[in-house]
Amino acid sequence: MDERAQAALDALLSAKNLRDVCPETVRRVFMELLPRYRKPKDAEKAARTHLHQITGAFMTADAQEKARALLARWNEGDESALAAALSLHASTRERLPGADEWMRRVSPFLGADARVLDLACGLNPILLGSMGVTNALGMDIHLGCVRLVNETARARGWHTRARACDLLSEIPAEEADAALLMKLLPVLEAQKTGRAAELLASLRAPRLVVTFPTRTLGGRGVGMEKHYADWFERILPDTLSVRDRFTVSDELVYLVERT
Repeated sequence: MDERAQAALDALLSAKNLRDVCPETVRRVFMELLPRYRKPKDAEKAARTHLHQITGAFMTADAQEKARALLARWNEGDESALAAALSLHASTRERLPGADEWMRRVSPFLGADARVLDLACGLNPILLGSMGVTNALGMDIHLGCVRLVNETARARGWHTRARACDLLSEIPAEEADAALLMKLLPVLEAQKTGRAAELLASLRAPRLVVTFPTRTLGGRGVGMEKHYADWFERILPDTLSVRDRFTVSDELVYLVERT
């Protein structure tokens, strides 16, 4: 990388409005865009736009501060504050209506006192902790979510923690009893062909919970469940087998075991 490209990358890494983005994600996005532009400065601008899109779509900076205040209220005994806080993140907001049924179906598969790897977690480890799964390791490119999970886990006395992780740059090496890949695989595959199967084969967990959306953001079905079911079962590595499949709310859920 020449000096101009390095300077553009350094500017991205030090940008105040990107401080909540995993540094590996910043590097990856910039390096992917750099060959498409004549000037590194133009690649830098394009990277800023893309990084804002992929992080702000799930949780804005204002939403983080509101969530922090609500979680503090929950820690002080205000039970209604939990759902309000979790609703500030797009993924957990979608999952809340079916959370009890999801846990009823998935909990026996996870096992008692399971160590759970939660990939692209958002605030889901907080939801899990509130339902008794208090030994999770969350991973996300959004450092604001990572901080909220760690702050809440410390306040509640859970073993749960979270760390930054870009799953297009890194396959987690941590061992766990189970791993959660919630609506994650299509997102990875769209950015890097073959990454979904590579991740499934490489995770150091004997049980996987893999989910897919069954409706668009606008609420339309448009054959999504069949599309994702056919795709997932086609790319599933031979070392994995499906133990169960069901739907909860608008989410297709697979329980998968290593053979």
